[in-house]
Amino acid sequence: MLKEVMCCPRCKGDLRPEAGSYQRCSCSACDAEYPIMEGVVDFQPLGGRPKGRGQRLMEYKPMVRIYESRLWRASKLFVPFMGISLDREIALIKEITHPGPAEKVLDLACGPGIYARAFAEGNPRREVFGLDLSWPMLRYAVGKAQRLGMGNITFMRGDAHWLPFRDCSLDVANCCGALHLFSDIRRVLGSLARVLRPGGRFSAAAALLRPESRFSRLKARLDGKYWGVHYFRQAELEGLFDEAGFEPTVHHAKGIWIIISGLRRA
Repeated sequence: MLKEVMCCPRCKGDLRPEAGSYQRCSCSACDAEYPIMEGVVDFQPLGGRPKGRGQRLMEYKPMVRIYESRLWRASKLFVPFMGISLDREIALIKEITHPGPAEKVLDLACGPGIYARAFAEGNPRREVFGLDLSWPMLRYAVGKAQRLGMGNITFMRGDAHWLPFRDCSLDVANCCGALHLFSDIRRVLGSLARVLRPGGRFSAAAALLRPESRFSRLKARLDGKYWGVHYFRQAELEGLFDEAGFEPTVHHAKGIWIIISGLRRA
């Protein structure tokens, strides 16, 4: 799987698994080494961009424990603000991307593995990759996938701005709840366009600036400054998808939440 799909995020060279006192893989071109710890391929020795407070919150252990519970992401209290429940969002994402039984799927900023598990469930031939920056989130995701017997998910730690995948190697990509936290959204979307094959599908859910009142603009500025959150205008996000090489379609834009997909142009 390493040789077929993944590559060195530094130079795009081939990765080779190595045996030793601990597991690791290394690049055949630049000799960069990436450890494999607790079932996670760690590409973060490459380095990365400074994390905003919103990203650092995802490394807080209490947040990890409650993230997909009814105390946070699955809470009914969120529904009036987002216009959609978590269960319905998961179902909609699967409808949008309709991954085939043997396709390769990336869940970018996978967090505790909510969507990675949804893609992997019932499809043992489907290869699912979950990438995130947060070790606590990844440890939780690995543990839950193992308890559920999902052996078709590979988890990795890395930066969305430097994706460790070969050009045109993936069929589907998803990123729910994180686009608004990335420091360079153009680079992230460009990287996704690079790793998806022509005709590949990308789905995303992100924070939406709506309605554009004085209060919402003030909140967006404060959240941007303190949490590192960028609230997208719908036309802005559609334009960014188009610029990156995706044909955009908005499926949901209510409250503070937008769900959008993009078809990778040839």
